[in-house]
Amino acid sequence: MNEYLVNGLRNQSHEVFEVIFKTYYPSLYRLAYAYLMSKNLAEDMVQDTFVSLWSAAPSLPMDTRLKSYLYSSVKHGCLDYIKHLQVIDANKEKLAEALIFSGTVEYEDNQELLDKVKQCMQGLPEQQRKVLELKVFQKMNYKEIAQELDITEESVHTYIKRAYKYLRESVPYKVLMILFC
Repeated sequence: MNEYLVNGLRNQSHEVFEVIFKTYYPSLYRLAYAYLMSKNLAEDMVQDTFVSLWSAAPSLPMDTRLKSYLYSSVKHGCLDYIKHLQVIDANKEKLAEALIFSGTVEYEDNQELLDKVKQCMQGLPEQQRKVLELKVFQKMNYKEIAQELDITEESVHTYIKRAYKYLRESVPYKVLMILFC
């Protein structure tokens, strides 16, 4: 039966393709859904697999195990999609962190972002929070902050370093929802 189907595909038989589609679509959809947990994404993944099958049909080797080929294609397509999402998430996290720490986020334009950052900053010790607020919101330099709070510039540096470490561990995930959703 497999040889008949592969031969039909190689000859671009629409009837054979329809038989293959009707036979394998339900189980391929379930496989894609198990990986992607989205009806639309699973449907798209399986449809893409069948489009690729049709495109590759004339050059399929006669010994192709069609079921294995289809399942492998869907599985690898899903895994590639998931890897792609992980790269996007990592890049968004780095961008959010860079925006916060570079001071290029216009807080005034996004009150929700400002509130989220301030909420995260509440977890800082009081002196660290004061130093960071002066640096980020008042745009003061280390020397100005040291004079304002009557501490050394080295202390300002230490407080900011510790505050940024804390924020790197807590802010990006919370801020991403506002920045990119």
